Amino acid sequence: LSYGINIQLDKTYYINNINRYKDDRKFILSLSKFLNESINLLNIQVSANERSFQIWQREKFLNREGGKRILKNLNLSLEFLNIYDTTQPLSYYSYSKNSPQKMLILENKDTFYSMRKHLINGNSTIFGEEISTLIYGGGKNIYRTFEDFELCAEPYLIDKKNEILYLGDLDYEGIIIYEGLYKIFKDDFNIKPFVKGYESMITKFTKENISLPNTKDGQNRNIGQVFLMEFNDAYRANIMNILTSNKYIPQEILNISDF
Repeated sequence: LSYGINIQLDKTYYINNINRYKDDRKFILSLSKFLNESINLLNIQVSANERSFQIWQREKFLNREGGKRILKNLNLSLEFLNIYDTTQPLSYYSYSKNSPQKMLILENKDTFYSMRKHLINGNSTIFGEEISTLIYGGGKNIYRTFEDFELCAEPYLIDKKNEILYLGDLDYEGIIIYEGLYKIFKDDFNIKPFVKGYESMITKFTKENISLPNTKDGQNRNIGQVFLMEFNDAYRANIMNILTSNKYIPQEILNISDF
């Protein structure tokens, strides 16, 4: 332990906790051997599971089987291993791969499928907007997926001249999801709500006098102005009236016959 371990590993914790070292010795020696013989592999960034297998021949060891604890004990950071986490793959359909283009993120699966069918049927516009790519967001899961957007998306999708639109349920939670995405992307992309989509949801509810469902319990109601400022006074008043009445408009109010 004192003299046979790679010098980049801090042995202090294990010298003071010999019984713990006995438990972890096999894994520490594997890491030490990797650093001694294959440290050049750290020049290329790979996924956490791939690096875990390189070092310990166990792909889940780093994230699930004590690898992070051992690194902490050895005072070695995850950044040192030059890894990235793999998120849920981005689910999208592109009608066109030209750029710049308009991309539409959809909160719910049903609307993603019906809009995709609409484009596959030979249409290039949705509510008069030319949409080239549909992206399935999956509610709050979109944050995790989009952490690695530039890593997992094709080059035409990450063109900084692209415009990103968002359409979700017209409720507090849907608005907060958009506001979170806005914070992530506002410095790199032109991101806005899909105003024509939301207006169509409101217009259909109003014209057909549809009875709206009640807002789900426990929703965070602390919305800002980023979403609302994109609408004119009339639609903004309609949105606030719906929200303050403890009602909401689900995205599924729209279907393929509306697009």
